Amino acid sequence: MQHDESPNNTILGVFASEAEAATFAEKVQHRFPNGVIYAKFPLGYRYDSGPGYVTFGPNDTGK
Repeated sequence: MQHDESPNNTILGVFASEAEAATFAEKVQHRFPNGVIYAKFPLGYRYDSGPGYVTFGPNDTGK
């Protein structure tokens, strides 16, 4: 989630689910005249999904 009020420190958070991001956005958007934006991006440890590719999500157990 981010805002575009200034060119510095625009990231407000990284969340495990879009629902968590939406809830937080509703709570903080009043603090920024242009509001906040969020989008879903898969995060992993590798550029491609070859051997050893790992991602984490809200339902992952970490095992």
